[in-house]
Amino acid sequence: MLNSAIRPPGDGEAGIDEAGHDEVEAVVRRGPAGALAVAGIATAIVLAIWVAFYLFVFVPRSGHP
Repeated sequence: MLNSAIRPPGDGEAGIDEAGHDEVEAVVRRGPAGALAVAGIATAIVLAIWVAFYLFVFVPRSGHP
């Protein structure tokens, strides 16, 4: 559960050994690298679309040479 208390390893959990906890801890230590990469790519795409829209729509209509 999301709000469950964290139990220490070896607290009677069936099917999870000490190696499993070590693997989980290693994954958690790496952090949300994939999510940050996806968010960065999405932000870059949105920014590129905005710049293209600005250059191809707003600048030509402004009347500046």
